[in-house]
Amino acid sequence: MNVNPRMLVLARESRGLSQADLATAVNVTQGKVSKFENGLLDPSDVDLKRIAAILEYDPEFFCQSHQLYGLGSSLLFNRKRRTAPIYVQRRVVALVNVVRMQIERLLRGAEIGVENRFERLDIDRFDGDAEAVARRIRLAWRLPPGPVVNLTAALENAGGIVAVFDFDTDRIDAAHLWLDGQPPMFFMNSKVPGDRHRFSLAHELGHAIMHTLPSDDVETEADRFASELLMPAEEIGPALNGLTIQRAAQLKMQWKVSMQALIVRARHLRRISEQRYKSLYTQISIHGFRRNEPYPISFEQPTVLNELIKIHRQYHGYSEDDMARLLFTRAIPLMGLEGSVPVRPYRALKLTDFRKPESG
Repeated sequence: MNVNPRMLVLARESRGLSQADLATAVNVTQGKVSKFENGLLDPSDVDLKRIAAILEYDPEFFCQSHQLYGLGSSLLFNRKRRTAPIYVQRRVVALVNVVRMQIERLLRGAEIGVENRFERLDIDRFDGDAEAVARRIRLAWRLPPGPVVNLTAALENAGGIVAVFDFDTDRIDAAHLWLDGQPPMFFMNSKVPGDRHRFSLAHELGHAIMHTLPSDDVETEADRFASELLMPAEEIGPALNGLTIQRAAQLKMQWKVSMQALIVRARHLRRISEQRYKSLYTQISIHGFRRNEPYPISFEQPTVLNELIKIHRQYHGYSEDDMARLLFTRAIPLMGLEGSVPVRPYRALKLTDFRKPESG
């Protein structure tokens, strides 16, 4: 087989393993794995078979020539916490690339009908006014006044694809890719609460629409876009006057955003003083609400990927083995596909999972 070294790296990083981990599992030296990944040595058929078995990918996966997008790519934005270490980011970026490849292969056999559409709106055309871009999107997508009932459905109705899976970390919330000739793809961490999921999805939507190149202001602009999209100033502003913790909890259930997002919004719209803002955040900390707010918001589930799977299974006649070959693996990270795709859910590998490879 004509093995692509970059796919070896992608497969290993997507499973959360180091070169040393993989070398131990395959029963070769780390130096040999390093040479495989740098294209200095071609894996033998036996080594490739063992690597494929350990990483749970079809051997054909390692021969793919897809363009890969890594950290620093102008096309790959992700919403992360500042403490996300580089190895965690690499694993998530690897998973995003794998899922993106799977989605692209599913799209070859189906077309998605949509009511609205995505359009790029360069923020410079709006003089840096991210809120104006958000209002334009609400108008273009015909979103009714008030809270966005289901943001995931709104994105899918405009032709976007939302993939939810376990990032195996709580330090990165979301990522997105919008490539020429492909629909915008949004990759969401199933570990985050429903309210943060919605804000992160709106944040990534802002990136997709407004930004083609990274800059110092893109994260702030995406946050401003998300705030206006989910909490339009004209509508929510009066309700934020004199905001209290109790009122924030009530508004959370109505607007489906976190209490903390509401507090920040009230400050930004100057509906509360700086002193009140600090007091509210002190109360949030005292009550342990920074990471575990009361009144959880339901997690929005996408539907398009389920439909793509059903099309292949029911209309194209794909068998279990066909689906595994199409998706390169029987262990995929996608969530919410129970009952519609015959593959095992993804989980990060650990050294204790490894069995001694069979000889030969």
